[in-house]
Amino acid sequence: MQKQVRLMAAGDIWLQTGRNRHPFREVRHLLQDKDLLFGNLETALSETGERAQKHHVIASPPEAARYLVDAGFDLLSVANNHSVDLGAEGLNNTLRTLESRGILPIGASASPNRQKPIILEKNGIAIGFAGYTTGRTALSGGASVNRLIEEDIVADIASLAGKCDHIAVSLHWGTEMAYYPSPRQIDLAHRLIDAGATLILGHHSHTMQAIECYHSGLIAYSLGMFQFDPNWPHNLSQEAFILSVDLQEGGVVGKHEVIPLTVDDDFVPRPAEEIRSEEIRAFIAEISKPVAGGGITWARWFEEIAPAYMTMNLESYRYRIRERGLLPLLEMGVWLCTPFCLKCYGGLIRRSLRPLPVQERRAPRKDAGN
Repeated sequence: MQKQVRLMAAGDIWLQTGRNRHPFREVRHLLQDKDLLFGNLETALSETGERAQKHHVIASPPEAARYLVDAGFDLLSVANNHSVDLGAEGLNNTLRTLESRGILPIGASASPNRQKPIILEKNGIAIGFAGYTTGRTALSGGASVNRLIEEDIVADIASLAGKCDHIAVSLHWGTEMAYYPSPRQIDLAHRLIDAGATLILGHHSHTMQAIECYHSGLIAYSLGMFQFDPNWPHNLSQEAFILSVDLQEGGVVGKHEVIPLTVDDDFVPRPAEEIRSEEIRAFIAEISKPVAGGGITWARWFEEIAPAYMTMNLESYRYRIRERGLLPLLEMGVWLCTPFCLKCYGGLIRRSLRPLPVQERRAPRKDAGN
């Protein structure tokens, strides 16, 4: 019988819930079929540390890690824009908490040097894992987060060559609230597969994005929000999914499956009911077509992302202006004149002249009983 590992991958995890509910109680049975379970831990596990000067700071008590153990997580990416919300001390507390619970953190190090890839062996199959993030992650105090630098990632992939059957790369990237990866993301994902990766696990946008089979690899551009407030920071759809992938010896990616979920108002994911489940699968298939078919041009991408991008950043500037006064106001004025914003204005104009994009043709809706 051919050797095989079933990897399940989930998106953003907050660990906070309404009414103190168990964050994974409704989906634990779905996760029992895994050999390895991956997720993106979008919170610091710490009650101490220097609070970041930003609008949304996310931190959870270290005791909340018991929920991760109970759900069966084997490894978690901590290379994201919230892992350093309580500074180096908070990051180091997060790393220690996960390791003490038997969960492997990837993408960050309790030293000034970036974390090298790790190798896990399961069912006789070796899988290399590495994690990276965009954004500012500079820290003092003996801790570091892996930056998303293509040369570093390719070097890490090369360092795993001949040592693994599979190489999985976790990328915290892209534009928040966007339903499509940018042409730059698509090109980078393809180059990483060409360099030897077999699986790309993306997150950060807080939305479900395309899944693409490319050459010998599989790319999930964004796994979306797994256990998160579906109304934060904007009124997003309460739909999510778990990706299940069968990895075989010799670097063969077997079948993959989308397991649809809905997230209730207590931030707890649960299996989607039958009709909703088919809608979610159909939605992912529909937004995946232009990605796989080369239809995501820069012009189309700016049309898709402009409303959410402008709204998110204006909200952030309003917060900073209230907190710090004139300087952020001047910064906002400069930002509004950047080439990126100018392209967003063009996207907004073009968008107003064409039919609604796919994600807006399916209005977010509530589950009964939420």
